[in-house]
Amino acid sequence: MTTAADRSLRRALERSAGAHAIGSVIVTADLGAIASLRAANPGAAVVVVALRRAELASALDAGADVALAGAPRASELAAHVRALAHRAETRWSAGPLLLDPVARSVSFDGVEVHVPRREFALLCCLAGAPGRVFTKAELLRSCWDAGDARARSRTLERHAARLRRRLGRHGPMLVTVWGVGYRLDPPA
Repeated sequence: MTTAADRSLRRALERSAGAHAIGSVIVTADLGAIASLRAANPGAAVVVVALRRAELASALDAGADVALAGAPRASELAAHVRALAHRAETRWSAGPLLLDPVARSVSFDGVEVHVPRREFALLCCLAGAPGRVFTKAELLRSCWDAGDARARSRTLERHAARLRRRLGRHGPMLVTVWGVGYRLDPPA
C-alpha cells in the first residue's frame, strides 16, 4: 500500500537518521491511509508529511503521531522520529507505579502486575502525562486501532474499571473525570 513518494520519504529518513532505529515508524504523505496503516501496523508511530496547513488537525484527529506541513527537511523528519523513539523507550514512574513500555511490564511497589494489552495501552497513555486529563476520544484513538469495531461506546469505561481493579489499592490513581475522560494521579 506504500506509494513511490512514501518509499522515497523512507529512504531519505533512513539516510538522515543514521544509527537511530526507525523500524516502528511509518512515514507517509497520504492523509487517507492513516487508518489502514494503523490497523496493519499496531503500535507503530505514524508520521504524515507534505500536508497543507489546513490538513494538520485532520491528520492528528485521524491518528497520526506527527503531522508536518509541506515537505520537511530530512534532518527535521529524523528529529521527529528520534523524539518518537525516545518516548517509546522511556520508562515511566508515577508514585509506586513503574511502567516499561518496551518490556511491556507494570509494577507497583516492586511487585509486577499482569495487565492485558488494551489496559496496558490505556495505562501507557495515561502514564505518559500524569495529571493530564485525556478525553475519551483521545484514549480511544490511542488505545484502539482506528476503525476497530470492538471500540464501542462503553469499551473504554469497562477497560478503565478492569484496570482500576487490577491496580488494587493503587486503583484510585486512575481518576474518572466525568463527562470528559480519565487521568492518572500519582499519590502525593
